[in-house]
Amino acid sequence: MRTSKTFVNHILIMPDSFFLGVSMTSKIKVDMSLCSHETVIEAEDVGDGTVDLKFESTCKDINHYAKLLTSVSTDDFCKIKGSRILELAEESSLTPTCLVPAGVFNACWLETGMISRNLVKEKKTICIHFVD
Repeated sequence: MRTSKTFVNHILIMPDSFFLGVSMTSKIKVDMSLCSHETVIEAEDVGDGTVDLKFESTCKDINHYAKLLTSVSTDDFCKIKGSRILELAEESSLTPTCLVPAGVFNACWLETGMISRNLVKEKKTICIHFVD
């Protein structure tokens, strides 16, 4: 008899308005259960095509990444090729399986209205399930 195990990594996407009742920034939490680290990413649209980023993380590599990636342009979060989000992830020695760069894309999309805040309130998470 085969047993199935599921391991889950989550990206919890919650606009600040969910917590504060005010929409000023978008904040998401990336829970990397495989490496036991958590990262909170806060994105703020400054209105000139730039999104400022702040990170709080238990991971030293993400903390290095955060020092390098303090803001992104529209091209950075709308394109894969040439995106500083991914280039700096590589420079910071993040593994290809790290969900934080994906979290940055999602935080920026949420902040700039490319992901519906109502949909986020309804769905709450996106996740990867490892099914044995």
